[in-house]
Amino acid sequence: MTIEVDVWSDIHCPWAYVAVHRLRRARDAHGLDVVFAPRAWPLEWVNRRGTPRAIVTTETAALAGHEPELFAAYDGESWPSTFLPAFELVAATRRLYGVRAAEDVDFALRLAFFRDGVDVSIRAGLVEALVIASELNADVVPAAVTEAWLRTSPRADVAEDFQVSGGLPIQGSPQIFWPDGSTTHNPGMTDHRWRGGLVHIGQTDPDEPGRLLLAKTAGSRG
Repeated sequence: MTIEVDVWSDIHCPWAYVAVHRLRRARDAHGLDVVFAPRAWPLEWVNRRGTPRAIVTTETAALAGHEPELFAAYDGESWPSTFLPAFELVAATRRLYGVRAAEDVDFALRLAFFRDGVDVSIRAGLVEALVIASELNADVVPAAVTEAWLRTSPRADVAEDFQVSGGLPIQGSPQIFWPDGSTTHNPGMTDHRWRGGLVHIGQTDPDEPGRLLLAKTAGSRG
């Protein structure tokens, strides 16, 4: 039986992007029957403001040294004014195809934004992300997801997730909730701080997400 691991995060959080990448990589390497269920935790709702571009780009530059294949300098013509449409796209996908497809669309949105410089707040950018998602998961039909995003009310699902998050011990993005009820914030990357307008990353453990995944999902090989 497929095991679900809940990942609460913001789509434009580079720390979450790295964590999800490492979890997916470990799952695939060990042949685990696990799905990482994306749960919406929009920082623009948490903080009641959008995250300044300077913060995201500074954190991105710091993390690019740890997972260089994931990042490129953002050179899109427009910067997303909100990430709610991206969350809605994930919710629409989940309604159509289930959790695994939603996970792949969620990761494709992160790839599109951080790697390809795509503005995922606009329809054209969302469609670009869906093309990436369809390469990750053949079940994802971009036109069908786009139609569901336009014609249904997926923001209600985002709002429901956010309401649920208020009762959870979320330290920040990402927060991983394991099947046994335990939780981990930003596995392997918690030793960092801001100083002088820069992010200083201390000791890291890139293998921690994989070790935790194996320990928390024993017996889940596909």
